[in-house]
Amino acid sequence: MRMKSMTEGRGQVLVGVILVLMALLIMVPALVQWVQNESRISVKDQKASLAFNLAEAAVDRGYWKIKSSTSTCDMAMNGVALAGYDFDAVYTDVPGGSYRISISSVGTKTVMIIGEGRDKSNKEVRAISAVYRNQTIYSPLLTGGNMTWKKGLGVFWGSVMSQGNITLDNVLAGIYYPRKYSKGVVTGSATDPRDINGLDPPNTGGNEWWSDYQYVPELPILDFAVLRASAAATHTLNVYGCKGGANYTDPATGNVLAGAAPWDLRSACSGGNPHTEHFGNPWNHPKSPRYQPNTDYVWYYDGNLRLTGRVNVGVPVNQSCGLRGMLIVRGNLIVDTPGEYNYTGPVPATAWEDHKRLTKTTNDSSASGQYPADIGLNTSTGIFNFGTDTWAGGYYTTVGMRGFTYVGGNMTITNPDGYMDFNGAVWVQGDVIATGASATAYCGIFYDDTLSVPSLNVILFRQSWQETRPSTQAWP
Repeated sequence: MRMKSMTEGRGQVLVGVILVLMALLIMVPALVQWVQNESRISVKDQKASLAFNLAEAAVDRGYWKIKSSTSTCDMAMNGVALAGYDFDAVYTDVPGGSYRISISSVGTKTVMIIGEGRDKSNKEVRAISAVYRNQTIYSPLLTGGNMTWKKGLGVFWGSVMSQGNITLDNVLAGIYYPRKYSKGVVTGSATDPRDINGLDPPNTGGNEWWSDYQYVPELPILDFAVLRASAAATHTLNVYGCKGGANYTDPATGNVLAGAAPWDLRSACSGGNPHTEHFGNPWNHPKSPRYQPNTDYVWYYDGNLRLTGRVNVGVPVNQSCGLRGMLIVRGNLIVDTPGEYNYTGPVPATAWEDHKRLTKTTNDSSASGQYPADIGLNTSTGIFNFGTDTWAGGYYTTVGMRGFTYVGGNMTITNPDGYMDFNGAVWVQGDVIATGASATAYCGIFYDDTLSVPSLNVILFRQSWQETRPSTQAWP
C-alpha cells in the first residue's frame, strides 16, 4: 500500500511538470512576440521623438532667421519668399536626421513658421507650426526686472509681461485680470496664492498667470540719439521745475520767460531749492505757451524723473500732469501726481480677452461695466472717454501720459494724494514697484495697441504653437 501511494505521488508530480512545460511552450513564444513588438514600438517612438525634436529645431531656425534683421523681417511679413526657408532646402546640422522650413505671411505683420523633421533611419516625419506677430508694443506693461503689484496699480486691456518675478501683494479687490506672463514666478498672498511650486510644474493657473514662461519677448532697442535730438529741437529735453514766480531764461533760445506763463520753469519750488529731478505741477504741459496743443512730443530725460503734484482726492485741480507722445527716462521714474487729460481714446478689439477672469470666483458675463469699456460677455466698446466714463468697480480716470513710456531704470508708483493714468504702454528695463494701498490713490495703465514705436531690433510675439500634418511636398 505504501509503494502504491509513493508511485501515485510521483505520477502527480510528473503530470504537474508536464503541464508547466506545456504552459511555458505556449507562453514563451507569446512573450517573445510581445517583447519584440514592444521593442519595435519603443524604436518607433524614439524615431518619432527624434523627428519631433528636428521639427522644433526647424521652427527655432526660422524664428532666428526672421529676427536676424529688420529688412528680413519686413520681407517675411510682406510675403516675400526667403531662400532656404520655402521648403527649398534641407538642413543636416542636427545629429540623427534632417529638417526643412517654410516661412509664410498669414496676416498683417504676422507669419507662420512650419518646421518639418525627418529621422534618417526610417524617414519618419513630424511637423510643427508656429505663428508669430511682429509687434513692438505688445503689452501695456512690461518689465525687464521684477514687478511688485499692490493696490496702487491697475492694468487694463492687455497682458502684463515680466522677465523677472511678478509678486501680487494686496492687489485691489483680489482682481484676477489681466493675464500675467513671467519668466520667473508669479506669486500671490497666503490667502490668495498663485504659483506655490516655484519653477517646478505646474507653472500656470491656465487662465490668468503663467510662471516660467519662456516666450516673454525682449524689450525694444530704441535709437536714443535720434530721440534725444528730437527732444532738443522741441525744447522737451531734460525739462524740470515747478510753477513759480521767478523769471526764467531758456538756455536753448536765450529768451526770458515770465514765471507765471510757462510750466517748465527750472525755478524754486517748495523749500526754495531748484528741482533737478522733479517735474512738478506740469499742468497740461503741451498747452503751455511754448508748445502746440494736441501735439505729440518726445519728452527725454538723461537721468531720473519724478512727476510730482498735489490734488484733492477725487477732484482734479491745476496741479497735475499732462504729457503726450513719448516719455523717455534713462534713469528711474517716480509717479507721484494726478493726471490731467480728459479725452476719447481707442479700446483694443481684444481687450476682453484679458478680463475673462475678474475675481477669484467671478468671470466675465453678459453684464456691462465689469471692467473699463465692458459692454457684455466677451465684448468691449471701441472707445473710452477718459475723465468721464466710469465702471462698476472703478474710479475717476484722468490721463497724465498719453503715448509710450520708456524707463531705463526702475519705476515706482506712489500716488499718495491722487491718481495718474497712462494710456498707451509702459516699458521698464528695471523693476516696477507699486506702493499704493487704496483705490483712491490709483494708477491705471490702459493699453493702446495702435501705438507704433521704431525699434532697432525685431520683436516677435508667439501667438500659437501646435503639431500639424506634414506637407505632401516632396523633399529636395
